[in-house]
Amino acid sequence: MLRPRPSRSAFPYNGELLDAVRDRLARPEDLSGNEPQQLTHLLAGWGAQAALTLPVLCAALPHFPGQAAQAISSVAADCAPEDRARAVTSLRARAEQGVLPAAKALYDLVGETAPLLHCLEQELRRGAGQLREAAKTAGALGPRGAALAPVLREALSGPENDTTPALDKDTELAEALWRVTGEADEAVAVLDSVFARAEQNPWSRWSVARAARTTALLGPAARPLAARLEAALDDPAAAPASVVALTAVAEPDSLDRTALAAAALRSAEVDADPAGAVDALEALGPDALTGDHLRRLAVLADGDARIVRSGIEDQIIGQDTVFRRHAQELLTTFTAAAP
Repeated sequence: MLRPRPSRSAFPYNGELLDAVRDRLARPEDLSGNEPQQLTHLLAGWGAQAALTLPVLCAALPHFPGQAAQAISSVAADCAPEDRARAVTSLRARAEQGVLPAAKALYDLVGETAPLLHCLEQELRRGAGQLREAAKTAGALGPRGAALAPVLREALSGPENDTTPALDKDTELAEALWRVTGEADEAVAVLDSVFARAEQNPWSRWSVARAARTTALLGPAARPLAARLEAALDDPAAAPASVVALTAVAEPDSLDRTALAAAALRSAEVDADPAGAVDALEALGPDALTGDHLRRLAVLADGDARIVRSGIEDQIIGQDTVFRRHAQELLTTFTAAAP
């Protein structure tokens, strides 16, 4: 599977509602705004219970392929053989016309790789706005996507391109190359270029954090990037990801874990990356924290002030609650382990 199937809808199955959704989808040209996403997500959550809607979903596929294809795959996964066959036929026809969402759904449903490889190659050569998503999908194929390695290389930016989109794209391409070839050296070289170019871009802090997270995936093979990661510790936005990466790639005896813990705590205290900060502390372990560090962690976990203070307005409270819960768990664990 390229991605997890949609979680079951929080809205319980209802036959009358199913009929209403089916009737609405039967007129796809009348849908507007978020309707395609909302209706197809509802059906995807119901799975095989929504099998009666497969004909209208297949008919709607040309109108909004991204939403309809995913719903078809989710609904048909546990359906009767004849319903599943109808879904496969519809998805295959669109995939063979170069529709990437249909090819991805077909792969999810029955594991057909040829249409997906063809669509991904087209998308990567096109170099449009969906290139990062195409690279992510290619990487998820692992060795089955090895044929895409040349076109992944061709999609890399030039050494002078230090824009944020180029840095993020190359980070995604580096991970994809590593996943499809199984070789880390090329990915390390690309990531080294990303870090180097980021130094010329004052808006690159989150690109550096993304590159650090990808570096962590490579493990000790990315040890040549340790100096780049250490240089990123001064930026609270990039520090947590860099700490996690250093624990994964650097020579263990070379790390000043106490200093790394301080960098992670500072990131949370200034609301740069609180969630990443507690992940970094967890990666470092209790031995990295001094008594002062534990006191600072206690303020983050149990203090009166909200730690997460920025972001999407209706998500801040929930994110702060999740952060505090994780911080409290770490504080309990670390305090118990303290001398």
